[in-house]
Amino acid sequence: MTRVPGRPARWAIVAMGMIVASWVGGAAAAMPSCQGTYAATLLQPLPERIIAGLDIHDLSPGNQKLADRFLKGLHDAGVATGPQPNVLLHVSSSVLDDSGTPRETGREQSYRGLSALEGGIRHPLPRAGDTRTQPSRPVMFLRVDATEGQAMRISWVASVQCRRTGIDDGDLAEDLGRLIGGALGQRIPRGPL
Repeated sequence: MTRVPGRPARWAIVAMGMIVASWVGGAAAAMPSCQGTYAATLLQPLPERIIAGLDIHDLSPGNQKLADRFLKGLHDAGVATGPQPNVLLHVSSSVLDDSGTPRETGREQSYRGLSALEGGIRHPLPRAGDTRTQPSRPVMFLRVDATEGQAMRISWVASVQCRRTGIDDGDLAEDLGRLIGGALGQRIPRGPL
């Protein structure tokens, strides 16, 4: 094969494309602590250079540890985080337990999960239609939305539906941070984690 000066070799272009494709696809969809599906939608443009923060209700030490793990996951995915965020993330979660009964997580419930990361507007879980088929493990429904600064106008939203494969809430928070960081600001059709 003859190489033209100033033009990269074809194999280099193909290799680079494969590396970028695996990085983009893998970063957004890697969540080993929970198996299921996710999707994301961009409603309004986000700032070009995102510095993300997390809106949480309870700043107790345990909740702050989970928030820090979530932010570490965002950072691992390449999203800047800091004390002066220009994008604020809000997490809400619900669980469909083994009885098929939906319940919201939060202060009034005993499920620890990601309730520590919750902030912003509460979105209730719709009632389950057929409760004859019971899940073997609880199903988590997570919604993460992004607002620009302190505004209440939602610019981006993601939904995750999964069954936990691990028991460590910190690992789940960090995996969720990586997932959200890889998808933030993008439109992603529903697909597997």
